[in-house]
Amino acid sequence: MDMTISIPKQVADKLRLRAKASGQPLPAYASKIVEYAVQGPTLEELLAPVQADFARSGMTEKQLLGLGRKLLHKVRAEKSN
Repeated sequence: MDMTISIPKQVADKLRLRAKASGQPLPAYASKIVEYAVQGPTLEELLAPVQADFARSGMTEKQLLGLGRKLLHKVRAEKSN
């Protein structure tokens, strides 16, 4: 099926560069990207297991954010050593 879409110039420029880097014609490359986006899982599907684990954990959002901050500080401290 043929289709015509409009995209911003900056996006088209990046798309053109990536198609060239992959050695594919622009239409084929764009088609592959659209196909992958439609056939792949949605963000909601990818996050569903994490959201379910969070709900089962009984943690509050505030507790989760606190844990995330602690881990971030730990990683930064390890990198600086």
